[in-house]
Parts: sequence; C-alpha cells; structure tokens
Amino acid sequence: MKSHFLKFKRRAGRIRILKSVLSGLAAGLFAGGLFLLLSRLAVISIAPIISLPVGAGAALVAALAVFFAIGVSDKALAKRLDSEFSLNERVQTMIEHAGEDSGVLQMQRADTEASLSRINVRKFKARRLWIYITALALSVCITASALLVPNLRDSGTTDDDSPFTLSSLQRVGLLELISKVESSEMQEQYKELIAAELTQLLSELEDVTKTSEMRLALAESMAYILEVTCDSSSTAEILNALWKNGNYYVKHLAFALSPYDWNDDNPWGVYAEKMDAYEKEFYAEGAAANSELMSDEEMLGKLKGAIDSSALNIPLALGASGIAEDDSLRATLKKLASADEPTVKGYAVIKDSLSTLTYEQGKELFRQTLDVMSTEIFAALNTNKKNSDVGEYAISKLANLFLVPAPAFERPDFVKYGQTIDDETGGEDNKDDENTSEGGGVGEGSVFGSNDLVLDPQTGEYVEYGTLLDKYYAVVFEKLQNGSYNDEQKKMIENYFALLYGGLKKEEGN
Repeated sequence: MKSHFLKFKRRAGRIRILKSVLSGLAAGLFAGGLFLLLSRLAVISIAPIISLPVGAGAALVAALAVFFAIGVSDKALAKRLDSEFSLNERVQTMIEHAGEDSGVLQMQRADTEASLSRINVRKFKARRLWIYITALALSVCITASALLVPNLRDSGTTDDDSPFTLSSLQRVGLLELISKVESSEMQEQYKELIAAELTQLLSELEDVTKTSEMRLALAESMAYILEVTCDSSSTAEILNALWKNGNYYVKHLAFALSPYDWNDDNPWGVYAEKMDAYEKEFYAEGAAANSELMSDEEMLGKLKGAIDSSALNIPLALGASGIAEDDSLRATLKKLASADEPTVKGYAVIKDSLSTLTYEQGKELFRQTLDVMSTEIFAALNTNKKNSDVGEYAISKLANLFLVPAPAFERPDFVKYGQTIDDETGGEDNKDDENTSEGGGVGEGSVFGSNDLVLDPQTGEYVEYGTLLDKYYAVVFEKLQNGSYNDEQKKMIENYFALLYGGLKKEEGN
C-alpha cells in the first residue's frame, strides 16, 4: 500500500481515537456526575466516592464501544476519499487491485498516489465531531452541578448532637403565641387545632435535648399549622382561578376582592373603594368605554354584555378553583353570578331583565345587586383573612423564636408577581416582592422565605437563608426516608418544604 494513502489512513485512525476518547470522557463524567449529584442530594444512600469507579467504568465501556463501532475498512476509506476529493473512484480501484501487478494497474496506482499527494491530509476532517463535543460539554455541566449543589448528606451532621435547651424567652414566646391564637378571631375549628398543636409542641420542646430534635419538632408542627392555615381560607385559590379565567370583568373582580392590601384599621374602606372601581367597569361611563358617542341602546348593550360574560365565566372559574361548593366564599360568589331570590338577583337573572329596561334602570338594578352582595362577599373574605392571618402569624412567630426558615405563604399569582389587569406578566423585579418580610402581631403581615442573611444558632454567624434551610431540611429528610411518617404526614411535610424552597402552590382541592 502506497505511502500517501497510509497518511490518510493514519489520519482516520487518529480521528477514531479522538472520538473514542471524547465519548469515554462524556460517558464517564455523565455517569459519575449524575451518581455524585444524586448522592449529594441524598436521593441514593451510597457514598459519593463510589461515583469515581462508576464514572471510570462508564468511560472505559463507552470508549471501547465507540472505538469498535466507528472503525472503517480500507475500502470504506477509499470510497470516502474518492467522494470528498472528486477522484473518480481512483482510490477504490487502487485498493481493490492492490494485489495485482500489471503494467496498467501500476500506472493507475502511480496516478492515484500523485493525486493523493496533491491533497493536504489535514483537509480530511472528522465528521459530526460536534456531537461528541456537545455531549462532553453537557456531561461537564452535570459534574459541575454535582460539585456545586449543597451536600445534604453532610448538612446538619456537625450539629445533630449539639445540645438544645428551651430558653425562658422561647418558652414565654410560645405561651404568648398560644394565648394569642386562643383569643384570636380565627374560626373555632381551626383555632383549636393550631392552639392544640402549639401546646403539644411546647411540651415536646421541654424534653428535647438536641438541636436536631428541636428542628424536627418545629418542622412537623409548622407543616401541620401551614396545612390547617391553607384549609382555613379559600381566598387564594378562588382569586387565582378568577384571574386565570382571563375574562376582563372576572379579572377585575379578582383584583377587587384581593384582601392582601387591606388596612387592618379600616378593611371595609379599602374593599369598598375597589368594589366601586369594579362596578364602574360595567358602565359606559367607566374605564372600559367612552359614553359620549354612544346611544342609550348601545350603553345598555355594553352593560348587558359585561353582565352576561360575568354570569358565564364566574361559575366556570369557581369550578376550576377546586374549592368545595359549600365553601362560604365560593357559595357567595356563585350567588352573585346566578341567584334568583326576592332580595337579590344574580348576574344571570339581571341580564335577562335588561331587555325591558333603559340604561339607567339597568344600572340601578345592577347596583342594587352589588350593594347587597358586597356585604356578604366582604364577610366571607374577612373571615378567610382572619383565619389565614392567625395561622401565618403563628408560623412566622415560630420561625423567629427558633431561627428556622418560614415559607412563602399562599397567595394568588397576580399578587405574588405584582400583575395588573393590563400587564399580566408583571416585571421581574415584582417577582422578588414575595420574599419580603414584615413583622408584627396577628394580622400585621407575614414572614416570607428569601436569600437574606439569617442567624445560624449553632455558629453564631449570619448565613444565607438557603444555607440554614439546607441544614433544616437534612434533619427531616432522614426521617422521611426511614418510614417514621405515614403517607399523609409525609405529604404535609413535603408541601411545607416545597413552600420553603420555592413558594409552590398548594395542590388543587387540598
């Protein structure tokens, strides 16, 4: 075989080795990195060091597999050279008759070698090399992620056996919290559950001697209180469903009913002002239209269309909320949409009556319904708000007393992200607003999770919220894995930590 063909053959061999090495590195880093990531996150129980032999084994197998898979024969190489460099099958002919020595074939081989000698061997490129490089880059990212994520296997191990004694300040704080909950305006069935849980927590903490046991007791109690708090108020789910319905007037209703900006000294004043703005959206004189160029018939048509679409979409949104039909707020809003009673006519009834009325008469009928229903809706919203304020305050107070993270509480998306009727996406800056913290007593605000610096009680130093949260979670994680909880308790605690880590929404229907 002639020297110039052998140069291309050696070039093909080096490309084959390069691809095999890249494949081995990619497979090794992927397998080892994924194994290390799962181990550091405590998803699997095997030690992280085992990722080294796993990665090495995967690299060896992949490299050998690719090496043998992409090997090419002399004939295949000759065909490629003819194709890429337009040699008119010269190389294939030379290879096929390599064992023959006639004069014609000698001249053909000489001609082929001359043609090959004029081609720079570096022009013979590696095909689809980008696939191997991309696979290697992705594997490097996985391995880097595994090295950067918090090691939940070790977090909390340094202070699992550190001593803990309930301080007099914590004891007094818990007793005051129990008293506030018991004397609050929260509905009795929820108040009793939270007060009983806090009383039991105090009893447990009196006997706790380790920090890990304290954190475990706090996690259980806060998860339970969070679940009770979510059950005590349907406001977030219903307002979220109204907003996501997308209808212009239903979104305005959701915005008007939002109690999260109410003034504790005068909640009715804020509510009434927003309901007044909601009412005006239905009128031709309101923000949605200009009455100057509209006839009485056109203005009546606008009013009827707005009421009709609301009568249709409010029940659809309520059904999508997942809230039970006997819930007070849902029942009141359903009444607004469809009641047919002597004292109140719902939207569905009003729109059928408008065909025989003037515009002003239609406005008056609509206003009468809102006047009656506004009081009932406020009562349902206010009850829900009092319930959630007490539960959220209890969780926030526990977080402050024992220096453990508190979750971002349940809010409709348009509140969390600062969305408006015209700007449904909100700004990126608004998304950080849900992580702000407020202090105060019952009804004075909530403490939200963030990346702020918080005090680590074990080191006496301020660390990022996430660092303390990882330690907190590590204490509970082992208990979740070893069967210490039943399925209902596990779901409750997992929901609690989901909120701690990301402010995830509660599952529909819960």
